[in-house]
This record gives sequence, structure tokens and C-alpha cells, in this order.
Amino acid sequence: MWDDPFESESDGQRWQHHERVLVAVVPRPRDWELVRSEHWYRIPVSRAPRRIGAEYLAFYHTGRFGELRWSIRYYAPTRRYRLMRRRELLPGEPDHPRADALYYKIEIGPLKALPRPIPSRRLRRVTFILTTLPRLLSAQEITDLWERGAAGDGLRRAANGFANWEAE
Repeated sequence: MWDDPFESESDGQRWQHHERVLVAVVPRPRDWELVRSEHWYRIPVSRAPRRIGAEYLAFYHTGRFGELRWSIRYYAPTRRYRLMRRRELLPGEPDHPRADALYYKIEIGPLKALPRPIPSRRLRRVTFILTTLPRLLSAQEITDLWERGAAGDGLRRAANGFANWEAE
């Protein structure tokens, strides 16, 4: 889950040669404010992708973000992973229906702006995409983040399997 290598079936090389990036959805402005001001992001354990270990997190903004919508514009280095209950993460919501649910709290370093935004021209329901830093920094469109070929097809299917999750 944390440090498993990712194999590329198309060229036989392992993804571990590049720093890994987990692209995660930011569904609401309140969630983005937590990322920006408190430098952490949360993923419900029950809805987490199989592999969440990555050197960086990148952030996909949903349609609720005006100019930022349907794009990735920022990323940050990961600093620490912690397992916590929702009530510990969001103490102002002690009566939330999922207050006792477990979440991964991913603490991050400073946000960095990408050299250019990565728009989603067709795909809108994004939650998790596993990619590499070189791919993130060179992408022109969100589909450029997936590897071409059999392994990339598997990543797309896996990402689509999480397409209905919105951070809680």
C-alpha cells in the first residue's frame, strides 16, 4: 500500500524510478482552505485507493471552484501519513455521522504551482490518479497523467472505480 513498486507492462520499467504523485480531488472550497492553511488532506480509509503512498499530492478541483474548476494547478510534497478518526481531524463537527470513521491524514509541505494548469477537457469525475512527477510536470491535459498501454488502462479503470467518491 505504501511503497509497492508500480510496474509498467508496456516498457518493463518500474515506476519507482520516478517520484510518485497521487492526484486527489478537492470537492469543496472548505477542503481547499484546510489544504492551504493547515497543510493536510484527508482520505476516508473506506474509500482510499489501494496505494496511497506517494512523494507528492496534487489537487484536482471540482466544478465548485470557478476559475480553478476541473483542473490541477497545485501540488505539494508529502511529509507524514497518520491514521485518525474524523472527529480528531475536524473537532468542530463532533456529531457528524462519520465522526468515528478512520481517515488517512496526509500532512504536506508548501504548495507549489504547476508550470501550467492541467485541465480536464472531457473527464470530470476524478478522485485519485496515480502518476509520476515528470508526467505531472509535463502534462497538457489530465489524460496525459495516465501511462499509455496495458498498465495505463488498468490505472484508468482503477481511477474510474473511485469516481463516485467526494471527500467527506
